[in-house]
Amino acid sequence: MRLMLLLLPVLLAACDTAGRGYMGLPATRAEAGGHVFDIRVRGAEAEAVRRNATFLPRYGQVARAAESAIEQATGCEVTQVTGDPSVVRAALDCPEDQVSRFSMNTLDPFAW
Repeated sequence: MRLMLLLLPVLLAACDTAGRGYMGLPATRAEAGGHVFDIRVRGAEAEAVRRNATFLPRYGQVARAAESAIEQATGCEVTQVTGDPSVVRAALDCPEDQVSRFSMNTLDPFAW
């Protein structure tokens, strides 16, 4: 029981952590479809981590909300989404003037 109490903060802290390849990148908070997301962008890809609690979230609804939030945060068009109700990854099609904003010059020790 004591071990469970000690591990609980660690497990909860991991719930909103950026995924592999996105750690160390700044997050932009965006809301859409009743959900709150932290959006991180790397090159022509984005990751949306859902921050709000939802009872039995449906992937389709969350993916549409994440797509809208990513487009709102980046100014780019989302061309494809994958993931699950907690973390959605998207491929981006950005206008030429936006491309330099999201260059992949961030060194990430977790990127493969």
